[in-house]
Amino acid sequence: MAHAVAMIGAETAAPPPTGPQRTCIATGRTDAPERMIRFVVGPAGDVVPDLARRLPGRGLWVTAERSAVERAVAKNLFSRAARASVKPAPDLAERVGRLLLERVLADLGRARRAGRAVAGFVKVEQMVGRRRAGLLIVAGEAEGDGLKKLEASGLPLVRLADAMVLGALFGREQAVYVAVARDDAGGAFAQRIEAGAARWRHYRSDGSNEG
Repeated sequence: MAHAVAMIGAETAAPPPTGPQRTCIATGRTDAPERMIRFVVGPAGDVVPDLARRLPGRGLWVTAERSAVERAVAKNLFSRAARASVKPAPDLAERVGRLLLERVLADLGRARRAGRAVAGFVKVEQMVGRRRAGLLIVAGEAEGDGLKKLEASGLPLVRLADAMVLGALFGREQAVYVAVARDDAGGAFAQRIEAGAARWRHYRSDGSNEG
């Protein structure tokens, strides 16, 4: 958890990027697209999150923090930015959080199907002992000696979802501990999952250092 918190804190303290920039319609801040959420106006005049930044149409950009999305909805800023009457769903901020989590879980599911992710403390410990682990994932309710032992490994560790959600990915009732193998040339699972988890937690915590 300490690594995840430090990573999120480092992200917020990073120097301004030199690549493409977008301006948040809610805060007025300018930042890299990777640190924001892109929205587009759908055919029915609804506001559609475009996390992959691939949907056609003019992008409406909001800082990747829940409070910024809530502000954009509450103050009708999507309509102002789109220069048209649009209808963001009242639960848009919550929906974005769910979509961010779903993207991370989808990557984790792909890692499992590729044989590069295991669940259960014994299997996780074995992967760590064989120096194959590149990322450790623990459910939100993880605590006690097992968590401390994994933290002591020095490997990147993130909290993600809860034990029931993680368990469903592995065909079991619950999974408190998960390990993802080091990446190979076939796919950067560990890096993608770690970055996605940090993005999800950053969004939920509104950019604070709280885990």
